[in-house]
Amino acid sequence: MREMHLIIEELNGKREKTAEVEKVLVVGYGGRNLEKVLEHIHELEEIGVAPPPTIPTIYPQETSSLTTENFITVQGKETSGEAEYVLYHDGEEWLVTVGSDHTDRLLETQDIQKSKEACPKPLATTFWRLKDLEDHWDELILRSWVSDFKGRRLYQEHNLTALLPVSQLLDKLAEFGYDQLSKTVIFSGTVPTLEGFVYGEKFELELEDPVLKRSITCEYSVRVKE
Repeated sequence: MREMHLIIEELNGKREKTAEVEKVLVVGYGGRNLEKVLEHIHELEEIGVAPPPTIPTIYPQETSSLTTENFITVQGKETSGEAEYVLYHDGEEWLVTVGSDHTDRLLETQDIQKSKEACPKPLATTFWRLKDLEDHWDELILRSWVSDFKGRRLYQEHNLTALLPVSQLLDKLAEFGYDQLSKTVIFSGTVPTLEGFVYGEKFELELEDPVLKRSITCEYSVRVKE
């Protein structure tokens, strides 16, 4: 178990909270459109990644993998970020933020679980209450930017129609035996990249709520361990 310091942005103000995390689950292949998911699986097969045993697939992680620091250290040069909506149940209700399932792409061709475990999982410290988002959930937008030797550019951008909504995601988790989710952090799966995987030096993430006119952002640099 580990503790996180959260800022919960409500409709009428903000409050701070120290939260306990007992489980971390990363969802793979969590797209809403099955045809698109299968296309993605076939693309990954072409670079040597084995197809998943189930759709979606759940990759449990250590709670120590979570980080709110502005940098991460990785073992290999071929790693990249993934903008995802992140759920956390604080024991009373579901909260939502943005995070990155940073993954070792070379290791992914050998063992997907290990490729997830090889990299820290950055996330923002600001959270929204899920109940404030439910009536316009699909309008939320995930974005990321990558910076490398070519400069900074948009890497991902799509509204949440690309991913399973929370209710369906939780139903899927229950089917896999994850029905006790108090104090659990869940990474949702990601939206498509605009140009394929990029092994950047910096990733920036945003979850935008265009209805309530607010955003949660997070950024981190990538250091390769020598």
